[in-house]
Amino acid sequence: MIVEDARERLVRFRGGFPVKPLDARRIAGLLEAPGCTRRQVLDAASIPMEDLVPLLGGRWAGSSPLALDRGRRFEQRVVANGMTDLLPLVRQKLGLQVQDIRQLDLSTSELKTQYPDPEIDLTRLRVKLTRSAVEQMLDGDQAAINLLRHPYLPLSLGDMPTHLEPDVVAFAASGNLAPLEIKSFSCVNGVADPVKVSEAARQMAVYLLGLRKLVGDLGGAKDRVNTSGLLVMTENLFLRATGHVINLRPQVQRLERTLRAFPDATRLAPSVPVSIELPCLPDEDAPEVVKDAAREQAREAVGALGMRFGDGCTRCPMLTFCRTEARLQDNVAQLGNQAANLCGDVGTVTAALELAAGTRQPDGAAEIAVADELRRASIALELAGARG
Repeated sequence: MIVEDARERLVRFRGGFPVKPLDARRIAGLLEAPGCTRRQVLDAASIPMEDLVPLLGGRWAGSSPLALDRGRRFEQRVVANGMTDLLPLVRQKLGLQVQDIRQLDLSTSELKTQYPDPEIDLTRLRVKLTRSAVEQMLDGDQAAINLLRHPYLPLSLGDMPTHLEPDVVAFAASGNLAPLEIKSFSCVNGVADPVKVSEAARQMAVYLLGLRKLVGDLGGAKDRVNTSGLLVMTENLFLRATGHVINLRPQVQRLERTLRAFPDATRLAPSVPVSIELPCLPDEDAPEVVKDAAREQAREAVGALGMRFGDGCTRCPMLTFCRTEARLQDNVAQLGNQAANLCGDVGTVTAALELAAGTRQPDGAAEIAVADELRRASIALELAGARG
């Protein structure tokens, strides 16, 4: 399939949905369901999950306005007053000898203030300024900035280019580049929520890969980028900053494998039926009949995409929809990866139970092996129940 035709099919599948550029959180989410065609198509088509999931009957677990406001206030506090809260953490935790502050803010809001001309392409400008700043850092320029805020880093998903925006990249002329992530969740008595830390680490790993790619594009060695990053959190219940260094090597290695395996548009497009597309998003005040029609069309469109249901799906926003589908299809995957792997080519729970009970004749050597394994498991379960 021609690349342009393949991309057009993905665009057509998006239907009336808006385009949502992928961010680090979304890319890190690829680790939840690697190899799932459904998730890959939704990501490649840049479909906003926060709009799609409610249409499919799920609940979007996004951050509350209160949490978002707390996050903004904490970041502002961390970088205020010449970054006096952040610099001690950079020196102590990362060992970067930052003696004075030379920072550059490349956030969209800051650039709009500096470049008010509406004709200026801010995205292209951010890319250009990020490359220029990082290039000066790599050259060992003593006058180069050493704290780069909200840079724009390149990363590709299949054949689809995207850009990432880490909070801060720190640098010392005698050292390496290191990603920093500022999160407003609390670290109480030196202990933070492990789930939130894990999510932050995966996002930081995405930033690290983007930073490595940029360094490589500029002719630098990838070891100029630290394999560890600094996670900045609130200390106890206050908006006072504390930080911990996280080894990102395991997450980076998994992400590299996942990104290498991500198919390009020409491989994904054939899995998208030509006649299927998502609906236009109904307005909040739209009649209920319009909303029902949109929900039905969304379920039909997403249901037409193949899925790979497994244990990792518990953290995917599509969980509710895909789990319901797996149950309706009687798919053994609903029982978890271990059960699905045990059952092999036996795809349904009913068929597996029939093989275990001996009421179904195995079809081929593979099913014979599965039937023997299931019968042994069934006997063991009965014996365990009798002893109990």
